[in-house]
Amino acid sequence: MNNYKIQVINPCQEFLDDLKEYNAPIHNQLCDTIREVMVNPFKSKFKRLENSDRDRRARSGDFRIVYFVKNDTIFITKIGLRKNVYKIDVGCPKLSKKKLRSL
Repeated sequence: MNNYKIQVINPCQEFLDDLKEYNAPIHNQLCDTIREVMVNPFKSKFKRLENSDRDRRARSGDFRIVYFVKNDTIFITKIGLRKNVYKIDVGCPKLSKKKLRSL
């Protein structure tokens, strides 16, 4: 299989960076899922979003990673808790240090 390049939009990158500092286990879990997506973004367990022709989602515990593939690049557009990620218009949530630790 072809390994894809990954492009994480800035708010999502900031979210991952904050998680790395304040909640490493969740950060590692999300990174493992992103690595799995990089190997095969069209794997059957990564579902297509109902209202979109291009967007897909990967499940990582209580989190979802929303992405789309263009050519050989995967663009991660949203990362968040399952209950909120589909409501967010753009990017990833800004959470306090206390909230990040409690995830």
